[in-house]
Amino acid sequence: MIEKPPPIKARELLGGEAIGFDENTGVGKVRYVPDESLMNPAGTVLGGCLSAMLDDVAGLATWYAGGKRLFATAQMSTSFLRGAKLGEPLIGESTVTGQGIRQAFAEASLSREFDGKIVAKATLVQTFLD
Repeated sequence: MIEKPPPIKARELLGGEAIGFDENTGVGKVRYVPDESLMNPAGTVLGGCLSAMLDDVAGLATWYAGGKRLFATAQMSTSFLRGAKLGEPLIGESTVTGQGIRQAFAEASLSREFDGKIVAKATLVQTFLD
């Protein structure tokens, strides 16, 4: 079953709309369409904005896999593989790869919708706040 989460303002600012979280596969998905406000002078999406997208989509998987517990990103490592262009839709996917009582470990990627090539990927450590 795919559950679609409520809108998040930060996601909207990044041009994102949640596709949902698939309980069967443990994969969270968000579609992002970057606008001019996310661009750097070189004409590609600013790396910090790509990082924010990865943090957002990883949070989707962490939220559901962690039983809808509040959490914060404690650590994030991002790799940028290619540029993303204005208006070029990106698909963010994430999954929780491990989880303990206090932390969860997630992986996330952003791929171009038109050809599936990965633009950026990240590993994250999420700390539960309860």
